[in-house]
Amino acid sequence: MVASPSDKTLIKLSKRGYFLLNNKRYREAEKTFHEALALDEANAFVLVGLGDVCRKLKNFRQAVDYYARILEVDPRNVFALRGMGNAYRGLQMPEKSVPYWQRYLECNPDDCHVMVRLGDSMRKLGDFDGARQVYEQALRLGGNDKFATLGLSNLYYKIGDDERAFIALRHYLTFDADSVVALTMLGSILHRRKEFAEASACFERVLRVDPENVFALSGLANCRRGENRLPEAVALWERVLGAEPRNQNILSRLGDAAFKLGSYERAEEYYRRSLDISFDFYSMLGLAALMHRRGQSQQAEDYALRLLAHEGADKIRVLRLLRRIYEGTEQWEKMDLIEQQLALLDSSSV
Repeated sequence: MVASPSDKTLIKLSKRGYFLLNNKRYREAEKTFHEALALDEANAFVLVGLGDVCRKLKNFRQAVDYYARILEVDPRNVFALRGMGNAYRGLQMPEKSVPYWQRYLECNPDDCHVMVRLGDSMRKLGDFDGARQVYEQALRLGGNDKFATLGLSNLYYKIGDDERAFIALRHYLTFDADSVVALTMLGSILHRRKEFAEASACFERVLRVDPENVFALSGLANCRRGENRLPEAVALWERVLGAEPRNQNILSRLGDAAFKLGSYERAEEYYRRSLDISFDFYSMLGLAALMHRRGQSQQAEDYALRLLAHEGADKIRVLRLLRRIYEGTEQWEKMDLIEQQLALLDSSSV
């Protein structure tokens, strides 16, 4: 059967559209695909092209509409299923990406790239067992697929399995030695192990690539704190604070460092800046300890008692501070009550 002139034009436009799409000339591709769609509004080849162009232009809602038009007619169209999963990924809706990628993999079970994206979405949704199985399947099929390795690293890190995360991250870094994500996670694990020199090396490698990376700056500062190199830690935390002035964790740590370095006015400033944002246990505890150090026992006691009444507070730390306050002011009856409460908490934790 001889193709009609309109069919020939449609084919020519479609090919031209995909050529432009593959060469990242997205606006021209969009215009060309629309010209083709005017000749055949139900053409799946053209609709997929338009969906893909919309994704590249980050017009994800429109992409979903185009893919949906295909799937209404052909529910197993692999290009539309994959595109729909990717469009919902762009919309940061992993719960909607998952079923489309699962349907796609039923038709094309050896696509490791989509398998990894499915694993990532399942991990974000908290389905850690399902994600692990998908990543492991991708590794079996793809033979050391680096993105599956990174996905597993993220998963183990998320669930606190530092040993497996450490092994997976070290393996991933053989593929991408300067990966900011992998180096940051590896540095954090090493910091938790108190291997500060090795952790610092990871964060310093990140900072060579991205000098203002706040995660690496904060991680390196925490290492310096662990090594008792507080002035260096303070300088690094200050850089983080420049980028994130409302970061209460950093404000609290800066307050603690200033306190230890004897800069009491500076410490109070950091603690109060944190508390001006919202309640923060560590900032208020630091402020109470600071008042005690200055001999302002009544204010120290007031802050500590407010902490003790706060739900979720680390009562043992607060009670120990109160014990020091009462010991210093020779309030023996109150001190005896604190000792009794500490004994009860100690016995309940056994």
